[in-house]
Amino acid sequence: MLAVFAASAFVVPTLAPVATTDDWGYSRSVEILYHEGDLKVFPVVAATAVFQIVWGWLFAQTFGMTLGVMRLSTVVMVGLGALALYGLLRELGVGRGRSALGVAAYLFNPLTFVLAFTFMTDPHFASLLVVSTLGYVRGLRPDRRAPQATIAGSVVAGLAFLTRQQGALIPLAVVLFLVLTGRMRPNRAGLVAFLRVVAVPAVAAVGYYLWLRSSNDVPDVQQGFFEEAKASGLGGAWRLTRNLAFIELVYLGFFVLPIVAAAVPNLRRVVATMNPAGWLLFAVWEGTLIAGFAIYGLQGSRMPYIGQFVGTGGLGPPDVLGSRPRLLDASLRDNITVVCAVAAILLALLLCRSLRALTSLDHAKAGLVLAIGLWQVAGVIPPSFHYVRRGYSLDRYLLPLLPLGICLLLWGVRDLRIVQPVAWLIVAAFAAYSIAGTRDYLVYMDTVWSLGRDANATGIADVNLDAGSAWDGYHLYTYGLDNDITKGRTNNGPWWVYFYGKATDSTYVVTAKPAAGVTVILTRNVSPWLGDKPFKLYLVRAVPEPATPRGRRSPWGGP
Repeated sequence: MLAVFAASAFVVPTLAPVATTDDWGYSRSVEILYHEGDLKVFPVVAATAVFQIVWGWLFAQTFGMTLGVMRLSTVVMVGLGALALYGLLRELGVGRGRSALGVAAYLFNPLTFVLAFTFMTDPHFASLLVVSTLGYVRGLRPDRRAPQATIAGSVVAGLAFLTRQQGALIPLAVVLFLVLTGRMRPNRAGLVAFLRVVAVPAVAAVGYYLWLRSSNDVPDVQQGFFEEAKASGLGGAWRLTRNLAFIELVYLGFFVLPIVAAAVPNLRRVVATMNPAGWLLFAVWEGTLIAGFAIYGLQGSRMPYIGQFVGTGGLGPPDVLGSRPRLLDASLRDNITVVCAVAAILLALLLCRSLRALTSLDHAKAGLVLAIGLWQVAGVIPPSFHYVRRGYSLDRYLLPLLPLGICLLLWGVRDLRIVQPVAWLIVAAFAAYSIAGTRDYLVYMDTVWSLGRDANATGIADVNLDAGSAWDGYHLYTYGLDNDITKGRTNNGPWWVYFYGKATDSTYVVTAKPAAGVTVILTRNVSPWLGDKPFKLYLVRAVPEPATPRGRRSPWGGP
């Protein structure tokens, strides 16, 4: 599976010289570290991002500083996370064949795959989360290597925190689990175990915030999350938690779809062996789903509920004016919603059946994975406060739930016969969609950036051009900081112009849908593998050009 994943990087234009959505901020930080030796996290960056920047810098030192190499560093990190996922599944007692299936279901899920070909923090964090979880779970064994495994998990948890703040929840989950199960007591041995779990992440967290205060200043967006959470109050927190509880359950059905489909022939045995506590938990799970479908159904919402990287236009957020042609129509979204809902119900049956006391080592390992996963569920809430007014989140925030959900499900069906060919067929379908969709997204972004470079070549400065979120951020954000540009130069533009590209006056725009009255300067065709037909992207002059004095010619030809 790792070989197939690596081979897919030769199908997808991995080294395309483009940034995507927000990952330009991390790439620019790597560039500054590479060229100037200065570690810098920008005010608009919400994640800690330090380890990812250093990871990208190591790749830049080896292969050169390009945007494509930054994307390659993520592909490698996701591959390492998949290898750790295989180890975690084996540690949980899952067989080799099913562990390989779990790795495939993780790697080729559309959300994992498209994020693997970005330089976003989410796939880096998910990989570090799995590696850290493997260390902590291995540390439960009663042997002499257990302390070293726990320390290894602790070190990687520290690196996870230095990638996204949710990394702090990993050792917290471990400590609470060990205390509640009686494995960590208030004595000398308990103190030593406590320090093994939390010492390194604590040092990483304290060091990070001391560095922020002394050298980098607290990024505005990180500070803004606390202010937004405070402003939202209990009402906003409840609204966000309520909505996310339903959304996360449906997305979990999407994440584990190949495996639950393969377990369908054994549902009778699952129902027959369910204990009363399992039925109670199942009832709560189903109540949440029914309430969510009633609320969202009345609103006309369908999967993907929080689409950003897996959306109605395919894979990847366009963040360019005019967006892309819609790939998922209403009827297809209805079908996807039903399939994910059924998968979520089946997942509930399979997991609730496995509900047991955590007395045995086998169940303790699964319990620890569950504890870490539940705290990562809570970790989705803080960054989602930025979207609390709309009552939802972004799909990439759910990525950590994907590998842990697969682990728990495969552990829970170890004693059941599953029809693996069914699972592999669904994984193959996911892989085909993921590879084609990610290829289409990067080709689309490459075309956008090609129009931007053509505009530069003909004399259009970046301060006169809006070519989407990633282009504006990469080319204009640090320019705006250096020139103290704090207010946007245009009064009518998309969100990224006010957030990243304050320096542009948007005289020229790259768009998929030219507005009435603009002058089309250049066009480029985009030929996707998914969808009905090719479409065009345009470089337009959105602001009317002043009259050219007699005797001169416009650079675009004509009078």
